[in-house]
Amino acid sequence: MNPSFYYVVTWREATDIRRKLTNLGAEYIVTSLPNGEVAFVFPDLPVRIYGSVRQIFGGDGLIFSDSSRII
Repeated sequence: MNPSFYYVVTWREATDIRRKLTNLGAEYIVTSLPNGEVAFVFPDLPVRIYGSVRQIFGGDGLIFSDSSRII
């Protein structure tokens, strides 16, 4: 997967979000962060799916760059 953007959430939020993303059929990976949070990392997505992902997380994701150091 070629990462494009990501969201950072708490472990408490992660279970519900993972269920919603699986039901949506969105491609993603999940990784633990050193600060105890979780990052959901996504490739470029079709517009319809990206819109649904935005709704799940409540806004735009953070742009992934080589310096993001989350995966």
